Amino acid sequence: MSAYAPFLNFAAGIVQQTIFIFLALGAVFALAAGLLLVFGSATAFRISERMNRWVSTRAALRPLQEHHSVNRPLYRLHRLVGVLICAGALYSLIVLGPPSGEAAIVKSLAGIGPPKMSAWLSESLRAILLTGNLGALLFGLVFIVRPSALKSLEAWADRRISARKSIKPLEEIHLPADKFARAHPRLVGLLVILGSLYVIVNLGFALLR
Repeated sequence: MSAYAPFLNFAAGIVQQTIFIFLALGAVFALAAGLLLVFGSATAFRISERMNRWVSTRAALRPLQEHHSVNRPLYRLHRLVGVLICAGALYSLIVLGPPSGEAAIVKSLAGIGPPKMSAWLSESLRAILLTGNLGALLFGLVFIVRPSALKSLEAWADRRISARKSIKPLEEIHLPADKFARAHPRLVGLLVILGSLYVIVNLGFALLR
């Protein structure tokens, strides 16, 4: 750890300076925006209208929602794929099954919370991994011998779930803050000025120290 100490100190210094610069620039811009709201709210709202753009995520998420089937290559090489699944599941069961596997999980999660909580997490994680790998082993054996028996399971699992309905409320425009700012521009500007001055003063004290 001591060999990496100079590099870590150097990286920490860069991160601190970057955060300081971003906070300082943000506070300055916030101060300018607050002053503009107090003394020239019409100009501030015109600038806000030009900068206020609605960006839809539908085009960006569309490639993720396209259906890509890998059934043909999997069923064509079902024996090889099944052997690989069984080998991975057997390896995990051999590693996690003995007491040494349990001790390794307990050691890796020892620093998470109190001892009782870390022990409970370790036991739960080990049980989940053992159950999952046992299921994977059975799946691999069936996939080797008779992959057609998994057609019903495949039809149930291979369902297309569109995220358009779930993310639609996130794409709706809500402007309560803009309406409040237009109704009370001087109050909002004064609050922004006070907040930005508070950040600038604190940054100045931190810099002088």
